[in-house]
Amino acid sequence: MRSSGSEDFLGIIRQLRNETLMPEEIEKRSFAILSEEAELNGLSHEEQAVIKRVVHATADFGFIRNIALHSDAIEHGITMIREGKDILTDIEMVRSGVNGRTLKRFGGRVVCGLSGLDGKRYSGPGQTRSETAIELMFKENTNIGIVAIGNAPTALLKVIEILNRNGPDAAFPLVIGVPVGFVKALESKILLSLQRFPFITNISRKGGTPVAVAVVNALLKLADERGDKH
Repeated sequence: MRSSGSEDFLGIIRQLRNETLMPEEIEKRSFAILSEEAELNGLSHEEQAVIKRVVHATADFGFIRNIALHSDAIEHGITMIREGKDILTDIEMVRSGVNGRTLKRFGGRVVCGLSGLDGKRYSGPGQTRSETAIELMFKENTNIGIVAIGNAPTALLKVIEILNRNGPDAAFPLVIGVPVGFVKALESKILLSLQRFPFITNISRKGGTPVAVAVVNALLKLADERGDKH
């Protein structure tokens, strides 16, 4: 025989199942809850859009406190998208999560160099695959406007190294650096937050693919809201 407790649980499950929601309605309701609970006073519409998307992807309100943005970051990212620049990612999971259809409409692509490493030597002793892929993509692709690092701190360090070789008048991409982990993740993000070029990061060990994808897709949505490029 089932206990009364089991019957209660089954009743709750039936009730939850009977409330059928379409994905769009779930997202709408989620953002409504988020907007009620988040404290985003003093932030611009664009800043709120990025931070809300990150919190929505992670269900972690802590990102509101630890996200760090260069003053030109969001506007620069939107400009790069609307100019048809490519978005370079550190891993395929980030590439797969980005809304490539919106980016393609502006003429850009989402690219990741990891799949092209087969048969190619690493460019330095002890260098990770992610570092090598980033270095190769910067050499081979002159159309990179945004770099999104969601996994590998070594890839973020390589991006910072490459961009610091450029002169002060060089055209810089927006760097979204949100790797996750206990080794070099926080240190690499603190270093990113000290750079002169546009960046979006979070000063925390937290991060990862969902955060990187959320930031990029928020920028794509903001770019799309401004209408098609003429």
